[in-house]
Amino acid sequence: MREGRLRGSRPIWVSRWFPRCTVSLLIMGLSLSFVSRALGEPPGQSRPASDQARPQIDPSLFENLEWRNIGPAIMGGRTTDIEGVPGNPNIVYVATASGGLWKTTNGGITWTPIFDRQNTISIGDIAIDPKNPDVIWVGTGESNTRNSVSFGDGVYKSTDGGKTWQHLGLRDTRHISRILIHPHNPDIVYVGAVGHAFGPNEERGVFMTTDGGRTWQKVLYIDAQHGVSDMDMDPSNPNILYAAMWYFERKPWTHRSGSEKGGVFKSVDGGRTWKKLERGLPKLLGRIGVKVAPSNPQVVYVIAESKEGTLFRSDDRGETFREVSREVRIVSRGFYYADLRVDPWDENRVYAIASNLFVSIDGGRTFRRISARTHSDYHTLWIDPTNPYRLWQGNDGGVAVSYDRGETWEYVNNIPLGQFYQIHADNRLPFYWVSGGLQDNGTWTGPSRTREPAGILNDDWIMVSFGDGFHVVTHPEDPNLYLSESQGGNLFRTDLRTREQQNVSPQARRNDGGPVGELKYRFNWNAPIVLSPHDKNTVYYGGNVVFRSTDFGKTWQVISPDLTTNDPEKQKDAGGPVWTENTTAEYHCTIISLAESPVRAGVIWAGTDDGNLQVTRDGGKTWTNVIKNVPGLPPFSPVSHVEPSRTSPDVAYVAFDRHMLDDFRPYIFKTADGGRTWTNISGNLPEGAYVWVVREDPKNPNLLYAGTELGLYVSYTGGTNWIPLRLKNLPTVAVHDILIHPRENDLILGTHGRSIWIFDDATPIQQMSPEILRSDVHLFDIRPALRFATRFTRYGIGNKVFTGPNPPYGALITYYLREKPDEKTTVKIQILDGAGKVIRELTQIPKEKGLNRTAWDLRYEGPKVRRPPSPEEVEFVGGPRGPQVLPGTYRVRLIVGEKTLEKPVEVRLDPTISVPDADLRAQREVGLELRDLISATNDALRALDSLREQLQQIERTVRDRLAEVPAELSRALSEHLKQVETLQNELARPQNVPTYMTGPRLVERLNGLFFAIDGPSAAPTPAQMEYLGELRQEFAEKIERVNRLLSEDVPKLNETLQRFHAPTVLVGRPIERPRS
Repeated sequence: MREGRLRGSRPIWVSRWFPRCTVSLLIMGLSLSFVSRALGEPPGQSRPASDQARPQIDPSLFENLEWRNIGPAIMGGRTTDIEGVPGNPNIVYVATASGGLWKTTNGGITWTPIFDRQNTISIGDIAIDPKNPDVIWVGTGESNTRNSVSFGDGVYKSTDGGKTWQHLGLRDTRHISRILIHPHNPDIVYVGAVGHAFGPNEERGVFMTTDGGRTWQKVLYIDAQHGVSDMDMDPSNPNILYAAMWYFERKPWTHRSGSEKGGVFKSVDGGRTWKKLERGLPKLLGRIGVKVAPSNPQVVYVIAESKEGTLFRSDDRGETFREVSREVRIVSRGFYYADLRVDPWDENRVYAIASNLFVSIDGGRTFRRISARTHSDYHTLWIDPTNPYRLWQGNDGGVAVSYDRGETWEYVNNIPLGQFYQIHADNRLPFYWVSGGLQDNGTWTGPSRTREPAGILNDDWIMVSFGDGFHVVTHPEDPNLYLSESQGGNLFRTDLRTREQQNVSPQARRNDGGPVGELKYRFNWNAPIVLSPHDKNTVYYGGNVVFRSTDFGKTWQVISPDLTTNDPEKQKDAGGPVWTENTTAEYHCTIISLAESPVRAGVIWAGTDDGNLQVTRDGGKTWTNVIKNVPGLPPFSPVSHVEPSRTSPDVAYVAFDRHMLDDFRPYIFKTADGGRTWTNISGNLPEGAYVWVVREDPKNPNLLYAGTELGLYVSYTGGTNWIPLRLKNLPTVAVHDILIHPRENDLILGTHGRSIWIFDDATPIQQMSPEILRSDVHLFDIRPALRFATRFTRYGIGNKVFTGPNPPYGALITYYLREKPDEKTTVKIQILDGAGKVIRELTQIPKEKGLNRTAWDLRYEGPKVRRPPSPEEVEFVGGPRGPQVLPGTYRVRLIVGEKTLEKPVEVRLDPTISVPDADLRAQREVGLELRDLISATNDALRALDSLREQLQQIERTVRDRLAEVPAELSRALSEHLKQVETLQNELARPQNVPTYMTGPRLVERLNGLFFAIDGPSAAPTPAQMEYLGELRQEFAEKIERVNRLLSEDVPKLNETLQRFHAPTVLVGRPIERPRS
């Protein structure tokens, strides 16, 4: 049947196209109600008439701007599949749970994301055509169905190695476990789909295409709750297929894995018919992995979540099985792993993929761990079929490679795959740090920028605490003091100066492995910690009650009753019917969102995972559950985020996330009366963009940010209309947290799959308006710029290193152009000092339609150059530059054709240093003098270069014309040429001669002194001033000789040349000496 006819496969992703095209649709005169329906607005939600008439902001206007991905990559994120190209060790593909698809073409030295612009970047499986490695199939939506699992929208195919992609349907499968390609006919492909993780659906099971993905046929299906956990193909007979059918369903408080209906199925006719393999296998099976031994296809292994053994082997292609192991550790958490691989050369060498990586060399009877030096929780293993000593494995911490069958491992820590839940930013100087908790990778902290031109490296990050990381805060006045949390209520107080760490959880008892109902207090997998905006030492912590600490976490006080539904049916053992699973991931009836009003102390909001929304207006003495006031909201909707407004204590925004109840619609509501009434402001957010966080902009209360599973959205209309804010480079990644830094005004994203992203200075986003869109040119306000010293200590680090880019040094200048100017139109920026004098001009700046951004590096105009610097010179020393400006206020002038706009910019000095103003002025004055001396010297060199070239050309011309050159003419040319070369050699090193082979000349000495004085924020030293005096004298003497040559000697030479009817020399003006 065709994909469009499959039941339960409504094309929800069509809405991903529409937000970008809303403006175009309005211009075309199409009905806004049609657009609204296409965008999947909640029932009953409509836009006001005033909003319909308001010009909408096209997200493409922001596409010239970029986010900075600062990492970290020192840890990775959950990796779901790895595939290499047999015979070509340079090409490897890495698929991730929520971080996209990555490719290396140099064996892992560098990696490139190749799936970022698709509808989803959650990948379940990848398959490479064995006949053509440029053909890649991708099944989206990971099949490791834990509580934080993301989802996909079907199957994609690339025929050019991942450069371009075609979507081939199966949209409603959501989670795909395996893709198999027929080895002889690449148009025949099999897809194994888990189906919805949080509810029943029809589009699951085994699907087959015989026409390269144009149409699909469902060939194996049990019911709406069973899907495929694994598949394999007999390498000697592609008509023989094996499929593992698995019952799984997850709810917020539990999950169910396993049934008697499921099991291992086999087809011998290419998937057209199937039979269940039962002889020797248990009846009740949870998640199953099935693999054929490539070296002997008679051997088939089954690893399973089971009460009656964990590993089974068949020696007759699955007709009968025998139990070979009961080791629970080779499966451990069955729903999360239960997978294996067989060595392509040895049928008895079996790898079990579980909490750890195990190997058996005796057909599965015994196993040993081979993953001691890598992260835990394994999900995939690729064995090079041409060299089985080469293994690539993926786990919750990323990727590792072994070249000795797993005895030793190299960790791949240059792919930024961090799965952040929450982030926090401190106010340390001169650069703030960002902290955050990650899925199974602890809590980390690192700088938002560094002094190093190399950028932000993995070494710049520090681990704060272990476990699954979530909320983290720092003391407002002591950024080295942290409160961080791991799963289920583990709360740590850490001092980074000493690395002392104390567990300060309000509840000392742990119950890992047991149900949450046995505990006095219940803490969610991701329990909220929030700082009070009114007191530096006050912190709130959410369990099933609200805790308050007034000593930054040392002691705690309960300030609320149980704010949840306290449903005992949702506090029992999780898991079943095969194995129990209590890891705190399913702890329920807990507070998951907590916030205090920044406007009025004591107004506290608490949202729970079981659908209560509580508020107190007296610091916790009394609480009111306002959830029934939210219109159109289904019951028991988890409160993913509460955002009290900065405008009024009565205004708040709340996001609800029902995706774990199989409802993928977004829900955002606003109250303006303290929770008595609510308005749905989900607007045109598309289905699938369920909301993790909503933030109100601190400078523009009409501007809202929504972090969703499909990326970042913004609304300029208070929520009635939303647009995606990807800029140039943000992938379709889940945004779990959003911050606007209070000092720097940076927009910071914590993503669940691609680490941390920063848009430096959100002013253009905040100030964008329909009025600006109607103007031809607009210059945005410019935030203060910081003058600080850089250091160059990380040079030569190679390419196999992740580097998070620093922002451009200096003042960020952002401007809007309604249309791209033609080539004749002048577009430039001038910098003016306090007296109105132009001290710098920037001409090589972006000139694209929409928003543009450039930077002024806080320097005066640089010196004139002898010749343009080479790329190597620019990379090493940054090219020629002028001295640094003094702290103070300057003006930025944007000139576009006849239009001129100006804005002030304040330059501030690094607050971590103290230097007298007089010293900075002395440094500037000497810097300007040296710049001018360098310029004049280069003027002289250019004049000498021109003179030398002319003399050499005259010599060639004379020789060509005359059989014998007169001695007087030859002597005159030779003497002048020697004189020019002598001066050149005194002013500058000979070109193309290494510096260590000859000493510096005048221009190198001037440059050397400039760079020595320019580096620190300090006055020149006495020795430097003495040296400057020597250079002044040398400059004066040499420039006098150059000018004498140009103004006296060359005219005499020209007289001689004229007497012999030879071409004469053209000379310019004498070199001007700068005023000191």
